Amino acid sequence: MSTEKPLPRWTRTASGCHNESCVVVSAYDDHVEVADSKSPGTAPLSFTNGSWRTFLDALRADRFDRP
Repeated sequence: MSTEKPLPRWTRTASGCHNESCVVVSAYDDHVEVADSKSPGTAPLSFTNGSWRTFLDALRADRFDRP
């Protein structure tokens, strides 16, 4: 059995793309990775599934200050 991590399947956000600069997300069984599409050489951020759900819930509830 292989222990290699599968290649990411990146998904672009529905409303976060401006001038081809997008936040992309790849979901795995146990975590989620988030990256900047215009910086493909930069390592993605990794979150547990629970942390990612908490973050999305906070976004939907508009709990963040906007600039």
